[in-house]
Parts: sequence; structure tokens; C-alpha cells
Amino acid sequence: MAHQIVPGCIGCGACKRICPTSAITGEMKELHLINPVLCIDCGSCGRVCPKQAVRTEQGTTVQRLKKAEWLKPAIQADKCYACENCVAVCPVGALSMKDENLSLIKNAAVLSSPDKCIACGWCFDNCQFDAIVMEVPGADY
Repeated sequence: MAHQIVPGCIGCGACKRICPTSAITGEMKELHLINPVLCIDCGSCGRVCPKQAVRTEQGTTVQRLKKAEWLKPAIQADKCYACENCVAVCPVGALSMKDENLSLIKNAAVLSSPDKCIACGWCFDNCQFDAIVMEVPGADY
């Protein structure tokens, strides 16, 4: 699976700068391309595209969002078993364990670098214990 940049791309480079795997190539003011082998399908490229020129594999336009509106992982410590799956799969290193010196029973994953988080949802998808909920930070549900 891979996202695709379509004509309409103005070559601003926003997608290239945010891509955690360097899957996007292109020169300024030219159509950029996504290498499907390197793309992890996180969608961050589309969320920053000012021209909405990024499509999913199914052809759906990825909507641009302000970074404050990106879904972030909220870890429910009472459900977390400190297995570290979410920490291991995070492509940008936004998650860590609360304290590496704590025993597993007292430890839990935390979003230690929220500014790095690209809202890919890999942590959510890889949590075996349903301890992660993706939500907009500060949203009043």
C-alpha cells in the first residue's frame, strides 16, 4: 500500500519534509513522487499538503489538517501491559516507556514527544491490549 501524489502538486516540499521514511522525492516547484516501497501509508504527507494533492491507494483525497487537529495516541495506563510494541513500531520515536527502571507491572507507554507524532496510528494498530485510543489532544468529547 502506498499513497500517491497527483497533478496539482505545486512542489512546495511540505510532504517531503514530514515523511518519516524519506519516501518522497522531488524538486521544488515540480511534481513530487512517493516511492511505494518506502511508503508506510501513514498519511502525514497528505495532512500537510496545501493543495490536497495526495491520494490514498483507494483514490481518496487525504484532507489537510492543522497539526493541532491530528489524532494522537492517548495511552490508558491501566490497560497497558508495558509490552513495548507501540514504542517499537513508532516510526518517529514519539513514544517511550514511562520509566525504564520500573517493573513491567508498574510501567506503561507514554507519548513522550507529542511534537514528533505524525498521527500514523501504528501504535494503535499494534497494541494487543486496546490500551491506546487515538484522539485530538484537548478535545472535549
